[in-house]
Amino acid sequence: MYVKPKHIVEALRAALRPRVAGMHSEEVFKAILTHERAVAERNTHYITVLAFYATENRIAADTAQILGRIFADRLRATDVAGWLDSRMIGVILPNTRVKDATVVAEQITHRMSAFGVRLPYKFYLYPHDECGKSGGQLELPLPQTFDSKVRGSELSCVGTNEPESAGDPQKVVQGKGGMYPFADICVPPHPAWKRAFDIVLCLFGLVVFAPLMLLIAIGIKIIAPGPVLFRQERIGFGGKPFVLFKFRSMKLNADTRVHKEHLAHLMRSNTSMTKLDKADARLIPFGKIFRASGLDELPQLFNILWGDMSFIGPRPCVPYEYEQFSPWHKRRCDTYPGLTGLWQVSGKNKTTFTEMMRLDIAYGRRQTLIEDLRILLQTIPAVVGQIRETSMEKR
Repeated sequence: MYVKPKHIVEALRAALRPRVAGMHSEEVFKAILTHERAVAERNTHYITVLAFYATENRIAADTAQILGRIFADRLRATDVAGWLDSRMIGVILPNTRVKDATVVAEQITHRMSAFGVRLPYKFYLYPHDECGKSGGQLELPLPQTFDSKVRGSELSCVGTNEPESAGDPQKVVQGKGGMYPFADICVPPHPAWKRAFDIVLCLFGLVVFAPLMLLIAIGIKIIAPGPVLFRQERIGFGGKPFVLFKFRSMKLNADTRVHKEHLAHLMRSNTSMTKLDKADARLIPFGKIFRASGLDELPQLFNILWGDMSFIGPRPCVPYEYEQFSPWHKRRCDTYPGLTGLWQVSGKNKTTFTEMMRLDIAYGRRQTLIEDLRILLQTIPAVVGQIRETSMEKR
């Protein structure tokens, strides 16, 4: 039987990790995290993960044993402790807000100080609406159990892990809006094979399409004076924002309220995901066919090369769309956004908003090289079909 190299590495790391009674291995703990996340989505509950971590090297065996004994005395039967990696031990606190988790953290750090152990901690909240949303500002007391070397416990909400935020509880609580709190501890990293696949395809695409991209840029400049490229903030992997590039297909200063209202209607009514292109006065000449053919998306090859996107994945949404997502919708950000994806080759504008979400999430769960190649090949007839539909509408 063939054993993958990554499995060997994981086994070696697990073997080096101290075994502590009542503390799960990294593999088991992250599986429990995934399950608790699904339960929180289903029952509209929230969970907080309290993570103690070593600032250098790994958590020592004797420190882990002390933490294990403290956890056994302090945690509830529903709380779960385990390794997040060699430098971090996490505690899942179901149905617990950050404000209450702070009390738990301070009690544990106070107990640790009796043994001469000092570990900073951070929080990861799911769903993250408590962090930075209107009405969700929390008043967190600054921990007093650490000296100036530790600089207080480094609270972390919604992925804001920078130590500089430790001294500002308001900044820590608000974090960066739209970021997944579990992105760093629950969502698997971008597969190495997928990144290599993206770079190879991207370099090939830039060489092949460079003359066409130059002609398009010249054409836009002639028919619609103004910037050639359209830059827009989109939401990417883990809910983190990035700047997406497109060839401009709309007039300057186009009103975005039309798109917001149309999108809100699609989300509420759950009707087919039709675009506004059919009678959109904001489009420049040839803009409709330009968008239907996907030629306006070619500059996103640079987004892929820089690592903001992948060739295959969900289309990146805009911030105001992301803000309307339910917690389970945000699972589509568990994978990098793509130039094309499963939704695009599975009906696209004929599907509903919910169907689009399910397709995007399903792709994230089963990313394989074979699946990516299949979607890539099916993209060609899908684009041809869109162009055909657009030309028939003109008639």
